[in-house]
Amino acid sequence: MSITTKKALLKKVECAYIPVRDVAVSAAWYEEVLGLKRRSPLEPGRGAILLLGDGQWLFLLPCSDGAAAVFETTGWTDNGEAYEMFPLCFETEDIEGLHASLTGAGAWVEESIRDEGSCGKQLTFKDPDGNKFQAWQQP
Repeated sequence: MSITTKKALLKKVECAYIPVRDVAVSAAWYEEVLGLKRRSPLEPGRGAILLLGDGQWLFLLPCSDGAAAVFETTGWTDNGEAYEMFPLCFETEDIEGLHASLTGAGAWVEESIRDEGSCGKQLTFKDPDGNKFQAWQQP
């Protein structure tokens, strides 16, 4: 069986969709704690679009059942135990500042930043709706 090389048909992640219970409250948290900018004014019953530092869009969409963007996997641990996984990993240029902002806001965040050597510095955190994310800074 031969493996053929095909040009990637997907280039990058342009935007992501995050479930939240209260769009206005969550948008304010993402602006205040993460420093994101709102793309347009909030419209009642609609979501919010926030801009990441390089311009990608992060949509906060109303989710009345409170479902968070997380899932369990056994592929992330050495011992095969279940791990609550984050679906998105963001890049940052100031992981220490991010950690301080999250801690200051009372967010769930890892106690300390992990230095993963050639994989850079990393930390995991949750927004007020329980959506779990990882942040990464290049070495």
